[in-house]
Amino acid sequence: MSLRQWLWLGLLSCCWGSAFIFMEIALPMFSPIALVTGRLAVATVVMGGILCAQASQRALLRSLPLSVWLRCGGLSIINNLLPFGLVSWAQQHISANLASILIASAPIFTVVMAVFLLGEPLTFLRSLGIALGFAGVVVLIGPEVLNGLNLEGFGELAALVAAISYAASGFIGARFKKTPPQIVSTLTVAVGTAIILPFTLLSGLSGVDNSSLVTGWQWSSVLALLALGIIPTAIAYFIYFRMLGEVGVLSTSLVSFLVPLSVLILSAVFLHEHVDALTFVGMSLILGGLAVLDGRLLKKATGIV
Repeated sequence: MSLRQWLWLGLLSCCWGSAFIFMEIALPMFSPIALVTGRLAVATVVMGGILCAQASQRALLRSLPLSVWLRCGGLSIINNLLPFGLVSWAQQHISANLASILIASAPIFTVVMAVFLLGEPLTFLRSLGIALGFAGVVVLIGPEVLNGLNLEGFGELAALVAAISYAASGFIGARFKKTPPQIVSTLTVAVGTAIILPFTLLSGLSGVDNSSLVTGWQWSSVLALLALGIIPTAIAYFIYFRMLGEVGVLSTSLVSFLVPLSVLILSAVFLHEHVDALTFVGMSLILGGLAVLDGRLLKKATGIV
């Protein structure tokens, strides 16, 4: 990749990494379900506006069959609603750093699913990469989780389930080969907003949990919510699909290595979070597992083809 493409990849990692920072700032005011709804709604306005400004895309959008809309709804549940909600809830109980590192394990689960669902061969290097990745997850969650879960333990497991959900969404997203990526991404956030909005309104209007959606008023939380919908959702989608078109899926997947490092820097600057030795070991094992699974760094280091 050229220097310009590496800079785009670094910018994408910062966009996705900023999501964990914005969620941390917004959560004191917004409940997880309100945060997810607001994030998707803001992204829908931005992405929908850009899409509708293009005449060719508008014409294609009108010609789409209902089945595409329904499949985008299914993709949104797996790729947006479930992981966004789980990570938002998890960050009430664990740090942004820990959440991002656990989410970084998603490609490892993708490989495991490919072995069982697609019959992909389980080679030695793949086995080694999976083993390293799972070792990192065990280090991060810790064996004490087996002795009884507390809220922090549930938060770690929620982030892990979100990573599994992201991994599963890749297999669903691969079925949209004939639909332009910009339309798929826009419809995914738009249909996701339509799905979650009734549940959010019911949650807010219920007598049992009437004040759960918004607590108090903080401009920092409001701005963080707006930024959450624009930067790590709308803008990140456009950068992601630009990278896919220029360098392909394999090179773009290197962003998995960069997001935890971006969060590490951003959380230290804006949230004053620090990584302890155990978290650093867990992150190193997961990133090492990803490097083995990716193969390119290993090939350059050893000359193995």
